[in-house]
Amino acid sequence: MNVKNNQRFHETDLKIQEVMLTLMNKHDFEEITVQAVCSKAEINRSTFYLHYLDIYDLMDKMEFEMHKNLVEDYEGMTVDYVNGDIFAPQYLRIYLEHIFSHQQFYKVCLRNRKTFPIKRGFDSLWNLIMKPRFEKAGIQSEDEMMLYFVYTQGGITTLTRHWLDNGCQQPPDTISIAMSKCIPDVLH
Repeated sequence: MNVKNNQRFHETDLKIQEVMLTLMNKHDFEEITVQAVCSKAEINRSTFYLHYLDIYDLMDKMEFEMHKNLVEDYEGMTVDYVNGDIFAPQYLRIYLEHIFSHQQFYKVCLRNRKTFPIKRGFDSLWNLIMKPRFEKAGIQSEDEMMLYFVYTQGGITTLTRHWLDNGCQQPPDTISIAMSKCIPDVLH
């Protein structure tokens, strides 16, 4: 029986995710239907719904897994998120190596994204890292803080997308140095 946490369930889950990436390579996210995923994955709709609520849930879970993997890549590092230079090349390189290892996912995800990815994990990122750093730099207005944050995240996202669109030809070390130089001084 194909129940959660058994090998067959896991294999089906991976197959659904692979099909989703394949479809996203050819179509905008909004054009993809559960039926299209099921047809290409050669599964029944009921099987899909054992795994996901809908296409949006599938994408959310795929992004959550990637985010979790990225956080795991940083485990074991001692980082002072308020006083340390979290935008130094050695920290950005870890992010870029993760992106490099999962190029297809991020290329498809960023190509189909209509907004910058500030929603997932925003509260903890904002309250634990960004806001204290801005306050330490003397910025008290949350509106001004948000301007710097959106600018920084937009730059990182756009540079990452450009790097992916060009096949990640430059090594992560090179990109991490350039990216670090583009971060506003108030965040270093």
